[in-house]
Amino acid sequence: MRSGVEVTELASGLRVASEFRPDVHGVAFGTWVRAGSRDEDAPDAGVSHLIEHLLFRGSERYDAMSIAESFDRFGAELQASTTREETDLFARVLGVHLPTAIDIVGSMVVKPQFNDLDIDAEQKIVLEELASYEDTPDDLVHDVLGEILFPEQAVGRPIAGSVASVEGLDRSRIVSHHARHYRSTQVVVAAAGALQHDRFVADVERAFDGLAPGQRFARADAIATRGASRFIERDTEQINIVIGGAGIGRQDERRFALAVLDQILGGGASSRLWQEIREQRGLVYSVYSYVAYLEESGQIGLALGTRPENLVESLTVAANEIAELAAGDFRDGEIVRARDNLKARLLLNMDSTVARMSRLGRSLLSDVELLADEEVVRRIDAVTERDVQNLMIDLFAPESLCIAGIGPDQGVFDDAVEAFRRPGRRAA
Repeated sequence: MRSGVEVTELASGLRVASEFRPDVHGVAFGTWVRAGSRDEDAPDAGVSHLIEHLLFRGSERYDAMSIAESFDRFGAELQASTTREETDLFARVLGVHLPTAIDIVGSMVVKPQFNDLDIDAEQKIVLEELASYEDTPDDLVHDVLGEILFPEQAVGRPIAGSVASVEGLDRSRIVSHHARHYRSTQVVVAAAGALQHDRFVADVERAFDGLAPGQRFARADAIATRGASRFIERDTEQINIVIGGAGIGRQDERRFALAVLDQILGGGASSRLWQEIREQRGLVYSVYSYVAYLEESGQIGLALGTRPENLVESLTVAANEIAELAAGDFRDGEIVRARDNLKARLLLNMDSTVARMSRLGRSLLSDVELLADEEVVRRIDAVTERDVQNLMIDLFAPESLCIAGIGPDQGVFDDAVEAFRRPGRRAA
């Protein structure tokens, strides 16, 4: 563990971690629950996300208004999110308010009310959220990719579920899902800032009392398909495209090389995709690559949106850049710039107590070794061109990647997919 980090596992199995930072006034405090969309049965798709909403509707000891008023008084906003693998609640408060903040969040997590009126209201809110996705093709296309990359699997479904699944959730199914997944062995509470660890542990133990024990919930491995494509025709000005494939897990030692690869390919203003597709050719407004990690697997990809007449050229250029990197054709100073960028962003980010709290909580929740900042920097520096090349070969073979699109022209999409996968392609 890094200097200043302390971790305590309570008798219940709940893990509590903190990092003392003497140079700040506040404390970043968060709760992570190992329950996300990949932990849902098909009829219950979206229940984890709906529970996240419902936690704010009140608990056994705090109603919705008192929760909101308390955090307003603290000068803080209590935030939450749901991913494929976790549900998070987090806030930044002054140290004097930390015990009360812990008490409120503990009550929300352990003993939420889940009354029918609140369920009905939050279902309507989530349905509006789903409607907003439908109206935002550059967001929706990522859900389309997930469904073809991980077909017939919870990990490939939209995190918020579907209209039918959300409408079908009733109190008994919500309560059952909460009881099954919100268990002490599946929860981590973490903080970073001006706090004393023993007192923090005592406050957490008291606030989270009543969290049921139980075994860590087993997950089915994510099985990615290869080479699939899907297009949804919409009357839009642009075609939005996402190309993706299977990635690597959070504990994979190659994650440092993958971070460097992502930075070179599409991670910033000097990246290949940005420079070649946007800056040199003016084909897009936005283009980027990304990496998402799961416990045992992951996802890599790239995304862009462009007018139909530019799509074939855009994907041809993207495929050529991928082919160059897979062939080991690096540009002068490219890998050094990528490593320097990652190191700088890491160290600047670690000035934030929220970032330190988040890394601490997520590392514990997913059982990933928490490395000292200096060790992370060392591992980034150790990444070689060959490491990046090998990952390009393993993960970015054009014929194996899945491609999703939303836009006005199926024929253009089909031509662009063919151009992306075709050997010996040429940019216009």
